[in-house]
Amino acid sequence: MSDAKIKCELCGAEVHAIQIHLKNDHEGISLEDYQKQFPEAPILSDLAKQKLAERQAAATAPAPVPAPAAAEAVEAAPATASGVLPKNHVARKALHEVFGLGAAKAAKTPKGDPIPISVMTNQEHPEMVPVVHEGYVFDIDELKNCILALELKIPLYVYGHKGAGKSDLTEQICARTGRPFVRVQHTVNTEEASIVGQWVVKGGETVFELGMLPLAMKHGWTYLADEYDFALPSVLSVYQAVLEGKPLMIKEADLANRVIKPHPNFRFIATGNTNGSGDDTGLYQGTSIQNSANYDRFGMVIHKKYMEKKAESQILQNKVGLIADDANKMVDFASLVREAYDGAKISDTISPRTLIYASSIGVKRGSFRQGLQLSFINKLSKVDREVVDSIAQRIFGA
Repeated sequence: MSDAKIKCELCGAEVHAIQIHLKNDHEGISLEDYQKQFPEAPILSDLAKQKLAERQAAATAPAPVPAPAAAEAVEAAPATASGVLPKNHVARKALHEVFGLGAAKAAKTPKGDPIPISVMTNQEHPEMVPVVHEGYVFDIDELKNCILALELKIPLYVYGHKGAGKSDLTEQICARTGRPFVRVQHTVNTEEASIVGQWVVKGGETVFELGMLPLAMKHGWTYLADEYDFALPSVLSVYQAVLEGKPLMIKEADLANRVIKPHPNFRFIATGNTNGSGDDTGLYQGTSIQNSANYDRFGMVIHKKYMEKKAESQILQNKVGLIADDANKMVDFASLVREAYDGAKISDTISPRTLIYASSIGVKRGSFRQGLQLSFINKLSKVDREVVDSIAQRIFGA
């Protein structure tokens, strides 16, 4: 066996493992990018392949004996001898490339360097990774904060008005970073068993069926506790140890499922209309004042506001196919409605989701005012309808 090194086709450096070399000296270039550009180039030297094979053989032996040299080789070359990445591999890629942010200054460091982030590749559960919506428009500052929480394994709570895009934001981050994602809705009827699991009868046998939380913890999925502030505080207490990064104890479970330790890739996110201190708008009936000790365990809290006019207009152009002028008018209408709501002139506001519905109907019916009537105005009280309809008439005419 030769102990000769292989050459990096990018810079000519001689190394044993291309992947670790890319991580150290070519930040922002993944192994996949390298292999696409140089499909015939080797990625492991003969020595690295042998050390990796020894490590794999030791892992399957009845009484494995750790080999420091082999372990070091595996750290340096996580790809297998055949060049196939291991399951749930974590690669480092540039934020602006992963999220299609182009040359936006905010997507890079103050020095203009790429921001490296973790991207999951070769997933063990690819069916759990959300579909990428190419038309989704990210607020870069919100995106960076969410990514930071995921990178640091900090529990994240995102709250804001209906339709502000709380769930979509977290789902699309997982879609682009290859993270398996599970979304669990919460209501006043949510019970602890709905979260952690319960005993069920299957095939004539009584077995303990794990809930979505322990499944996410075991397999390294991102768990979204949606509408968090709709659940009873006493039920949400089941999350407290998990929010601290500790194992989940399911006292009712069988011995095999009683203690669920968190996978290294497991992440916890929650969303809600309030920040746990109650609803002071009157819009969100059913939310309740939450336990401060529970919310204290969220290491990052983001107030998701409605997006800026340019971004919201772009979404209408991407999703509905509106021309810029029509999209801008729809957003102008939404802005005036939101201002009226903030000024206590009306009792409800309009979300981007409803604006998309109204735009789609307006295109088909040939009248955006009619689209707004069917999607939004008809939901309002008589007094509010008069105020909002006058706004629509001002922008779209009779």
